[in-house]
Amino acid sequence: MSLSKKIQVADSEKLKASWYNTSGSTLLFYISPKIMDRTGVVGNEYVTAVQIGSKESLKILIAPDAGRGSMLAPAILEVFISGEQQSEIIDISNMPLQSWSFVAIVKEGRKFNIYVNGVLSASHTCTAMPDYDETQPLSIGDKKLGGTIALMSLAPYAMQLDDIQSIARETMDTDNKPYLTSELPMLPEFSLPAITGFFTCPGGNCDKNIKPGPFNKWTSIYA
Repeated sequence: MSLSKKIQVADSEKLKASWYNTSGSTLLFYISPKIMDRTGVVGNEYVTAVQIGSKESLKILIAPDAGRGSMLAPAILEVFISGEQQSEIIDISNMPLQSWSFVAIVKEGRKFNIYVNGVLSASHTCTAMPDYDETQPLSIGDKKLGGTIALMSLAPYAMQLDDIQSIARETMDTDNKPYLTSELPMLPEFSLPAITGFFTCPGGNCDKNIKPGPFNKWTSIYA
């Protein structure tokens, strides 16, 4: 699904059941973002790639020089805190542009862990409980972004690192491309149809031989 416009992918009831009404939650997705406009008109602003209700959002910097040359751009997770006007910002290691990344946002109480391609990219414990708005949906996209997002799943529990690395190992190759057709096979009940239904093979390589995954390493010096 394109990131170039705002699209609802889960209604407020689905988000409430899987994200708010649990002690822990995990949002998983594959993303290949692109910055559409680097001119001065855009300015040094972050735009929303994923909006979780109205209180949490994953944002990518679209400043004129963001990611230029390195194919990376700074990203943040913005979290609004209950009873506070000011949000808390979680800095995420530079987000790869125009290439696939597997992202997991794990929330457990006041703590957020963000994993990119099976590696912990950011960890933050909020000063108070995150605020919530049970009337707003889960949505993606902004007209100032391009690229695609796919295979989104929303699990009503906080995944551990081993769980996330296992999914990464089983679903993507050393180029971080997903070898999947429509959903995460280990989490089919949590896949969101609005995302899965628009891609038959988001990585574009489902008919090819599977390469070793990013965590499949040689165990012998003679290999």
